[in-house]
Amino acid sequence: MGGMDAFVEHVIDGDWSGEGRPSDSLLNTVLDLEAASQLSQKLEQRLLLSQLLQGVDELQLMLGDEETGIQTRLDTAIKNEEQICERVQSNSAILQCLTRLSAINRELQDMDKLVQNGELDKAAQKAESIETAVNAMEDIEDTHIAVILAERVNLARMNIKENVLREFHKVIAVETDSNSAKLRVDSSRLEGRISVLFAALDSVKDGENGFQELALYIISAFVKPVLAAQLIICDDAESPSSEFSVQLSNDGGTTPAAEVCNLVLSIVAFVSRVLGDRVWVDAALTELAQLVLQRCYLQRIPETRTELAAFYKTVDTLSDFEATLLAKCADPSTERPIQTAVKRLDELFVERQCARALEQSRRAAESTAFAVYKMDTHQEWSLAFVQVTVQDADTKLASSFAQSVKAHPAAVFPQCIISESIVGTVSSAYRLLNESMQCNEPGLAQKLAGTAQNVLDVYCVLFPVVHRQQLHKVPALALQFFNDCMYGAHHSTILGQLAATENNVNPSWSVVARKFFDTGIRHAAELAESESRELKSLVGADNGTGFYNASDEQQKDALAKALKRGRLALTQLCAAMRPPNVTPHMFYRILGRYLDAMFAAIIDGIVGVRDIGVDDSQVLSDHCRAAYSLVSLFHLDPEITCAYSTLTSAALVNTTNEQGDSLLDSDDESDESDTAARGAQLAKKHCHMSDKLVQLADILMISRADILARRRAGLLSQYSVDELVSLVRALFSDTHERALDIDELKHI
Repeated sequence: MGGMDAFVEHVIDGDWSGEGRPSDSLLNTVLDLEAASQLSQKLEQRLLLSQLLQGVDELQLMLGDEETGIQTRLDTAIKNEEQICERVQSNSAILQCLTRLSAINRELQDMDKLVQNGELDKAAQKAESIETAVNAMEDIEDTHIAVILAERVNLARMNIKENVLREFHKVIAVETDSNSAKLRVDSSRLEGRISVLFAALDSVKDGENGFQELALYIISAFVKPVLAAQLIICDDAESPSSEFSVQLSNDGGTTPAAEVCNLVLSIVAFVSRVLGDRVWVDAALTELAQLVLQRCYLQRIPETRTELAAFYKTVDTLSDFEATLLAKCADPSTERPIQTAVKRLDELFVERQCARALEQSRRAAESTAFAVYKMDTHQEWSLAFVQVTVQDADTKLASSFAQSVKAHPAAVFPQCIISESIVGTVSSAYRLLNESMQCNEPGLAQKLAGTAQNVLDVYCVLFPVVHRQQLHKVPALALQFFNDCMYGAHHSTILGQLAATENNVNPSWSVVARKFFDTGIRHAAELAESESRELKSLVGADNGTGFYNASDEQQKDALAKALKRGRLALTQLCAAMRPPNVTPHMFYRILGRYLDAMFAAIIDGIVGVRDIGVDDSQVLSDHCRAAYSLVSLFHLDPEITCAYSTLTSAALVNTTNEQGDSLLDSDDESDESDTAARGAQLAKKHCHMSDKLVQLADILMISRADILARRRAGLLSQYSVDELVSLVRALFSDTHERALDIDELKHI
């Protein structure tokens, strides 16, 4: 068999590995029928195997071609098949999604029909189920379709809520006017519907706002107008069961807090009875508490400690009311506005006092009444004065304040005319400081003391701004404001010393006092400057006539008329400031400013004349002496000045500034009986130009030699060399001797 197998392989494969020829392998083999049959079968088998292997080789050759190979085509066919499968699956998902969207659309249509038919509770439930279905569709998550459907559901919810509220509004009627208010609910129209409407709001997402809007509508339309009236009379006992009515009045009387609280609770009970408790959500109940708080608490904060003691009964009533009202709240932690405000009662009391004091100060500063407060005598500061200023039926002087007053040295403010507004403002500051000494809370005590300073500061700053034109036009008002400022500075200093710690004056108070003093001095100076310019224009060279050719009758009359106008204007000014309108010292100081202006105008006018004849010099000399006679205005009635003679600046507080300005001067308030000598003395002290004017009257009449002699003796020291040279040239002819005298004048 081995030879036959080798021969079969040779036949099939064409290869021969044996010895000799292939046919020789069969020489020794006996081929019978069976052997021949086996040989035939082996040949067929090997032939089939050879063909199969050849086919496999050819197949491998074909698979290896990237462009035309079977593997490439098979891969392509597989990918196409996968894409087809994906499309089929996608189309199937889309079909399912469209089917669900179609179902949702039908649900939306059904929901709209339910809304139209008034089945609002079912419509609300349908909206919730639609939203659940939309959220379950992951295929449309974060897509435009999902956004549109969500907006559609929210719009449906809003529509349902509006329909619910619309139905409630149809049966709720509110009638209010100045005399009455009625809340009427037609409950017969809501038979069987209240449960449906409430169920709709319960089912609607954020339905709590629907209950809140309904309650707030009742509050704004009915409760607020009722609580805005001063007097409220509830007559619901005579009203139908579906109506709540009250009588209102603003003509007199105020409904007590307890009755207001009972009224609000009655309104709540009425609405709960006809509409149900569900209406009163936490926010609405809190709003009712806020309204009662505003009317019965915040608007009734007491202004005195006597009123404060009585107000605690009202506080207890309001606290009980809030506890009863907010017991209906679903959330126990709901804000309790009345309880919060009650804890701040002391703070609110202080704020009320401070706000009222500042408002009074502002009104006093802005008032155009300019009411005058006339002192009958000097104001002596003492415990009695403070008691009268602070105490009334509702306010008592604090013991610590009284002790501070007793320990403070006495002080006096001189008699003068001040305004009622500054008196009231100063009194307000004293009362605030007294309150601060009764306050147990350091922060509140400091606030009261600070407001006392601010009250005075507001008046000092605001008055001259608001009344600037009047202060410039009305000298009497300007002088009164000066006195007001001195009065404010006087008491600011005292208040600062009373409020001082460790005997050190509070620096803030000293700033207020200095501000008052500087403001008064500044406005007094502005008044003097303004009126001085006016007086100077009346008597000076700029009055249109001048001092040339003074001996001419027409010119002489013009000079006399000019001086007469000046005298009249000055007399009117003196009448406005004559003591006790101001202190004698201030009268003298301001009068001296006025006379200085008039005398300077006359002196400058005469010195400016280039040629003065003999007759002219006589007229001008007489004119100077006539003008000097105005110093007689310094004379005051001894009965008036004697009241000031015992006072000195040492008796006053903070009456002198850095420039030496003072309310009093011991010399000015002297009670000397020699009025002529007294007038000359005052004129010389306060009117610096008076001596110069008298000297000019003499210069116009004396010789050059006398002028030189007086210059050498120092009697003409107020005149400059140029002024004397100008006068000599105008009075005397141009000679060699005059030139020598002028040269000597220049070297003296």
